[in-house]
Order: sequence, then structure tokens, then C-alpha cells
Amino acid sequence: MTLVPGGPPEALRRLQPIFDVLGKRTFITGDEPQTSTAVKIANNFVLGSVIEIIGESMSLVRKFGVEPALFQQVMTEGLFGAPAFHVYGQIIVEEAYDKVGASVHIGLKDANLALAAGEAVDVPLPSANVWRDRLLSAKAHGGADLDWAVMAREQARASGIE
Repeated sequence: MTLVPGGPPEALRRLQPIFDVLGKRTFITGDEPQTSTAVKIANNFVLGSVIEIIGESMSLVRKFGVEPALFQQVMTEGLFGAPAFHVYGQIIVEEAYDKVGASVHIGLKDANLALAAGEAVDVPLPSANVWRDRLLSAKAHGGADLDWAVMAREQARASGIE
């Protein structure tokens, strides 16, 4: 288990031996207890979103006649094991959207292809609409040539974070 405590540094130092027994890894989130809660909620949000996206993707491939077990294997032995998750996370942390691996333009193409595939077999893909809309927002704000991870900046902008 990963622990994400937050609170006064001295209290956390005294509790570290307990953290070491309880968890595999401990990340101190900040000096205030609510930082721990924010990280826990955000972590569960990522997991819930991934479950939603896997469900949408499974419905799509099933409608095209692909065995769900095959797609699960492709995801777990391919995409989810790929360094892309680390790379994109770091790009977002550094806000280094000019390090282009896949541009907003390419991302829009992919989002539109996903939406068209879903429409072709009557599979709603609400997450793909969000994906496309974030990319359109990035393009509208002059970011068409940036890496598609710039979606994170568009989310920050929509949240009042500049």
C-alpha cells in the first residue's frame, strides 16, 4: 500500500516508523492534513476515470467483434506497461508542451477517429468527447503545434489556474 500523509512535519517524522510498517511507500503531501485528502481523492479520480475509459473501450472493441480478453491483454502488456504514462506525467509536471511527441493536430485526428468508430457501432464514448474538446480548446488558444499533453493546461485554464 502507498501512504500519502499530510500534516505538521514533526508529527509526520514521529509517525514514519508506523508508515514504514503499514505501507510499501510513503509520500509526504504537505504540511496541512487536507493535502493528504486531496491526493487520495485525485488518485481515486484517476482510477475511476481509467475504469470508465476501459469500459468505453471494451464496449467499442466488442461491437467490432474483438474478444475483450484480447484487448485486456493488449492494454496490460502494451499500453499500460509503456513508458508513456511516465513521460506524459513529466511533460505535464514540467509544462513542457513544446516537446512534441504527438501534436494537438494528431490527437484531434485520433479523437475524431475514436468518436467516428463509436458512432459507427452505436457506442457512446463520453470520455472521447472530453478528449476532443480539450484538444479543440488548446488549438483555439494557439496550441495546435504543441504536444497533446497540453490538454492538462486547458484543464488548468478551465479551473482558473494559469
